[in-house]
Amino acid sequence: MAPPMPRHIVILSPDAPGPHPVSPCGHVALRLAQLLVAEGARVELVVPRDAAQDATGPWRLTYWWEAYRQAGIALHMLPRGDSIDGMLAFRALQWLRARTAPDLLLAMDHRALGAMPLLARQIGNLPATLPIGVVLSDPDGWSAPGADVLDPANPKPASPARLLRRHLERQAFDGADFMLASHAGLRDWQAARWPAKPCLVLEGLGQATLRPGEAEWRLAEGLRGTTQGQHLARLLAEAMENDPQPSGPAGRVLPAGPPLRMALPPRDDDGDDAGGRDPLEAFLAALEGALPRLRLDCEPPDPLLPATFAAGSTLLLAEPGARGLPLAIDAATLGLPMMLLDGTTLAGPGPATPSALLPWLAARQAPPRTAPALPDPPPLVSVCISHFDRPALLAQTIDSLRAQSWPNLEVVLVDDASPSAASRDWLAAQAPDFAARGWQIIRNETEQWQSVSRNTAARASRGEFILVMDDDNLARPHEVETMVRALLATGADAAGALQALFEGDANALDSDMIDRVEFFPNGGPADVGLVWNVFGDVNVMFRREAFEAVGGYTAEPELGCEDYEIGAALHRLGRRLIVIPEALYMYRFSAVNMAKGMSNERLYWSHKRPLRPALAGVSHATARLLAYVHGAEHAAQQKNGWSYWAGRPFDTPLPEYGIHDPARAAGAEFQYQLCVAALRAGDDGPAALLLPPLSRHSPQDGRLVRVLAEAALRRPLDAILRGEVLAADRRAGTTYAEELTRVLLMRGETAAARGWIEAGLPALRELLPDTAGGADA
Repeated sequence: MAPPMPRHIVILSPDAPGPHPVSPCGHVALRLAQLLVAEGARVELVVPRDAAQDATGPWRLTYWWEAYRQAGIALHMLPRGDSIDGMLAFRALQWLRARTAPDLLLAMDHRALGAMPLLARQIGNLPATLPIGVVLSDPDGWSAPGADVLDPANPKPASPARLLRRHLERQAFDGADFMLASHAGLRDWQAARWPAKPCLVLEGLGQATLRPGEAEWRLAEGLRGTTQGQHLARLLAEAMENDPQPSGPAGRVLPAGPPLRMALPPRDDDGDDAGGRDPLEAFLAALEGALPRLRLDCEPPDPLLPATFAAGSTLLLAEPGARGLPLAIDAATLGLPMMLLDGTTLAGPGPATPSALLPWLAARQAPPRTAPALPDPPPLVSVCISHFDRPALLAQTIDSLRAQSWPNLEVVLVDDASPSAASRDWLAAQAPDFAARGWQIIRNETEQWQSVSRNTAARASRGEFILVMDDDNLARPHEVETMVRALLATGADAAGALQALFEGDANALDSDMIDRVEFFPNGGPADVGLVWNVFGDVNVMFRREAFEAVGGYTAEPELGCEDYEIGAALHRLGRRLIVIPEALYMYRFSAVNMAKGMSNERLYWSHKRPLRPALAGVSHATARLLAYVHGAEHAAQQKNGWSYWAGRPFDTPLPEYGIHDPARAAGAEFQYQLCVAALRAGDDGPAALLLPPLSRHSPQDGRLVRVLAEAALRRPLDAILRGEVLAADRRAGTTYAEELTRVLLMRGETAAARGWIEAGLPALRELLPDTAGGADA
């Protein structure tokens, strides 16, 4: 018996042609929706962000809603901005959970919209029978094929934000039931990484089936956040300005035309275009008549054609073998005939016709899964709380725990020597109820601070699971139950959750306020956790065995960020921390918040705690690098008033940062190579790869050159590292290469010293012994 056809299909996409600028992802999503509609499916295209156009302009959103409706597609634009990938995914998940589940869910790869729904299905927040597939259009790994973090020639480094996005993409690819590829090249890329995962190449998206490879024109090497069309304009314009007769494939000189002059748009600090005229539009206008053989014309305008294209527009594509495929797919989904630089014409996709896509999707069912049976009796959960002198807020916290749906619960409350009579009186009044429930109140004789008090509570507790809570947060009635079920369903060692933010002293559980969720940790990767909190808040449930294996919290009086540190320590031990994609508790912004009362120095040292697990067992040079990148990131945060530094005056960088200029030192390339390579190898090998880009980002920082020289002293025969030290000396005006060479001569490592002298220190040649050899170590 044939499986039933999926008649109701939801597609999650971070953008859509028309309301948003051109992108391969949006166009593939639109074309896929058109194919499914042509086969009789009811399709909803969900875009969890605002439209980019001015709502009062000619491209107002109502126009696009109507255009999609006429195409048979229900377009849902979920309001608010899109600065955080997790925010888009959470918004889409909320939309899904508030409606009847579709027959099939398809998530576009860009911005990893599939990772959160897949985790939600695994823990029971979406139906277990819902098939979820990922559509490949332009995944991050494809954009830089073959590039590896440990490859110093990697042409496309990334920031921590992009590392996080790639991590979430991998989670989505690993968990998806199947994949759809927008062209054969992506199917080959997928097959090499997930060979057992069913994957179908979509028909009707165009004939652009180029594979990624080396070529003279690299049209898909643009910065994230810049559309492929804009990058094409920028790259070709720069090439033509520098070379009036650019070479084509195999070195063939293309016909010369009139000189091309185009002012490139400015960029903001993140590398994105800072506004002004659309680069693609400006390029096409400047190109008119310059290279007549490199032309192609659009077909008649389509109702869903983005405003950046119009009838008669000219568009260029890469020659076969170039990394221009995402742009080719972009053009193909628009129905544009494409002419490559070698003169080959690729046909457009033609009309949307039935392609037997639905029957293939009907066979892709969600793998059978059942929720794990709860032990009988249900396991005991111990909620561990450290309290200091705010009894009115603590009363609300305890009331929220009394209302939990989980039947087997104990609370272990440690009062950290609260000095007020109000706290003492409240605790005394609670003692009978605590005793009746089998709960505990422990009082410290002297103030021990939160980490020690939480450890005290955990040691005194009896539960199989330990949930740590702040004494001013509020647990929603199903928080404990959801966390236990999630740990049992996933096998994870710890589970956090998203938080709903609120302010004031009133009990927010009694209000009907709409959830304000702004913090989207996801439990990893540990590399990014060096500089950003990807682990979540204190509000985490641990398996007791995992909490004890990590040693609990480290004791640091007057410091915070113990939640960051224990998350990093779990990863160091190979343990898994998940973050449930639901606001299970309410986080209070309080006037007596611990971080608000900290000095800048204490706040910095608090944020240095998550670095410590990564320093265990690494070499001295790698440890110096880790400390450097951590300091650089937080110097940038301090200077720009981000995160916990918001509202704090900036005068000079803190001396503990150990960096010369926070504005110049922070940069995407060194963070990318440092955060991953140092943790992956943990020795001087990655230091040789990490330090060169670091020194280029902060060219006048003599202290950084010193770290570079320390690594070189451990690897004196490394020619690449040697050249970097010499170059860094010249930039910074330091003499570390000369000092290092003298040390090598004192050690008797003559051959190594000779290499340094011949590479750039001729004045030291007289120090070499007459013999060519030497007692090298």
